[in-house]
Amino acid sequence: MHRTSGTTGYRSVFAWFVTCVLVTLCVTASPSHGQMGFGMGGSDAMSMAIGRDSTGRYCDLLGFDAAQRETAMLVHQDYLDRFKAANDVLMDAMRKLQEDAGRTRDWEAMMKPMGQIALGFMNTMERLEKSFFDDLRALAIGPEQEAAFARVERARRREQAIAMESMSMVSGATLDLHDIARTVEVSGNASVAEALLAYEAEIDPINRRMIDRAMEFSRSQMRQMQEGFNWDEASMTRMQEAMKEMRDLGTQGKAVNARFARQVMQILPADAQGKWDREVKQRTWPTVYRPSKAERQIESALKLEDLTAAQREGLNAVAESYRRESTPINERWAKTIDDQQSKDEQSWWGWGADTSGTDAIAKEREALDDRFVERVRALLTPDQIARMPKAGDSGFDADAVLRQFGGG
Repeated sequence: MHRTSGTTGYRSVFAWFVTCVLVTLCVTASPSHGQMGFGMGGSDAMSMAIGRDSTGRYCDLLGFDAAQRETAMLVHQDYLDRFKAANDVLMDAMRKLQEDAGRTRDWEAMMKPMGQIALGFMNTMERLEKSFFDDLRALAIGPEQEAAFARVERARRREQAIAMESMSMVSGATLDLHDIARTVEVSGNASVAEALLAYEAEIDPINRRMIDRAMEFSRSQMRQMQEGFNWDEASMTRMQEAMKEMRDLGTQGKAVNARFARQVMQILPADAQGKWDREVKQRTWPTVYRPSKAERQIESALKLEDLTAAQREGLNAVAESYRRESTPINERWAKTIDDQQSKDEQSWWGWGADTSGTDAIAKEREALDDRFVERVRALLTPDQIARMPKAGDSGFDADAVLRQFGGG
């Protein structure tokens, strides 16, 4: 395995370590500085909690009746209350550590208490989750519901694995095809259901190993944080070995996800295949396949209520032309990302990596988008253009969020 060296290697491995520990807790890390970003600039650990929607799906898998489901939701609320209380303690402590480090500029001094607190929270998080699932299992009645609990555990591991993708450093390593199937709405297709059942059985051992390895590594690093880091050759080697193991598991997961995604798409009726393919690609390479600037402009223009028949026909022609021209660019972009991720560990985090390939393709797609935005606007009247969102607008309604705060 290629060994990192010098400052670049140190920062690359350190950043990966910080992410391993903090992604486990869903607290944002800043790899470019090797420092932690808690508080307002980061995230808290609530996204690691089992969600209400997930609990509803577990009830569906178990075949719970109305009474069982109601009890399960009460059990979940109790679990969530306890998780939030622990999360509040964690975030308060992390904010205080950040404030202290901000005053002293001694980021390493915060490592020991941070390791102790993070390890304590991790133990609490696992204890609460185990208690919840024990209670959920106790609600199962009869051998059929008890046997179905294995599918609940697989579902939870797929949810946990999604948070590990940045640790695997492989695009598409931790997709959940069941979640994509819900988005594309393929329920009722018996052949798809059979394929997804085979999929979850095959991906689960990989997810289990990935989660166990990530948790094991995070625990060991939290203990090292408590004891004070010794960045000797042996420590660096162990960290690089963990990085390689996570990437290998990610590569295995990507292969299984891609194979079953193709299999399911072939089963689907023709009118659903495109939507399935797009959803899989968006989740595998989000930078490439999220709605582009040109696509957002085309979509917004087609929603204008005063379009003439000629304008609508022209916009549909522009949309088709954009799909035709962007498809090969996007495919090259996705392949280049995959190729870069297959290189050594410096490339995984960007330090020492040659990003000229992805940068060039990104600029090519941006130029294509700009050209098609102009084509869209050329079909519209000045009044219609004035009612369109700006070309760079993501479409996210920030004012709506502010109104929820009582402002906006």
